[in-house]
Amino acid sequence: MAEVDRLYLTEKARELYSKFNLRPEQSMVVIGSQFGDGYLSDSRHRSSVYTEGHCLEQTEYLKWKASILGVPKVKFYIMKNGYSKGKQIAYIQKGNKAFLDFERIFYIIKDDGKRKKIVTNEALELLLGSPLSLAIFYQDDGEYNVYSNRVTLHTCDFSVKENEIIAKRFEQLLKAPVKVKFKRKQGKQYPNLAFSSKATDNFIKIIKPFIHPTMKYKVDQDISHHLNKQIVKKLIKEYGKKPAKQISKETGMTIMEIYIVAYRLGLTKHKGYIRYRNKPFTEQEKGYLINAYGKVPGPEIAKRLNTSTKYIHQLALKLGLTKGTHKYNKEGEAGESIRVQYQLRFIGAYILL
Repeated sequence: MAEVDRLYLTEKARELYSKFNLRPEQSMVVIGSQFGDGYLSDSRHRSSVYTEGHCLEQTEYLKWKASILGVPKVKFYIMKNGYSKGKQIAYIQKGNKAFLDFERIFYIIKDDGKRKKIVTNEALELLLGSPLSLAIFYQDDGEYNVYSNRVTLHTCDFSVKENEIIAKRFEQLLKAPVKVKFKRKQGKQYPNLAFSSKATDNFIKIIKPFIHPTMKYKVDQDISHHLNKQIVKKLIKEYGKKPAKQISKETGMTIMEIYIVAYRLGLTKHKGYIRYRNKPFTEQEKGYLINAYGKVPGPEIAKRLNTSTKYIHQLALKLGLTKGTHKYNKEGEAGESIRVQYQLRFIGAYILL
């Protein structure tokens, strides 16, 4: 495969990228960054300038982008307002008439004269047709939870409807569930894209060759790299030979943490903490659960409803069928996996976002 072929996932993307006056890899950095942290100035001011800023910890990553775009050096600036007020950031700027083509794809002028970034079909074709563009977007605005093996893309710059469109296109590309979720901050809800474990595996496989060395932690799926080495050795040696309850007591981890980490280490095929359904239960299914719970064995109910036994117990708790105190997810819908909500105090470093 020719080197240039690695830059494309679809022939449609190849065709669209050929129309820009920049080299393909430059165009891909601009596209990925427009979904991420990049910004194009308003051409109504007779210029088109690309600007992007990052925290100091991501300076090397920004230098890499600058080298692709032909920006001679990274500059530094003390923020005077906003979330990073008083902090020094690294930034780049570059003017080029070629950026006008990208501005027309990503921005519109509203009736009130204000400018707004939008998601267009062409922009999505360009993004999803290039692994480099996807990698740039992810490195800018993505995070990886190594415990649940889930990627999240922060897409709060776009509307809920636009997020739903992006999620659907990602599902088509990855052939696995990608859902719009919401994060509450200061009384407001911000949308993001939550990848299922399978979608995460497929996504990381696509973008991994295009990840900058300083961002490798965002695609490192080996959970042993993120845990206390002694804990890893103990689990490998004792899991399946000692009761999980005893290992839990000896390590200070919860039993659920033991199951999750053991599964992520490949020590067990147990998926009790995973829900298999990708849609909510119907009223008819809930009715069956209400009538059967406590009378029919949990595994039998789970098999009939195509989900896990643990989620049956969780839903039963939510419906008031049991007074159990299991530490299950409180979400009202069946999804792809129960989130790991415990703070893993004893087993390793936090994942940098």
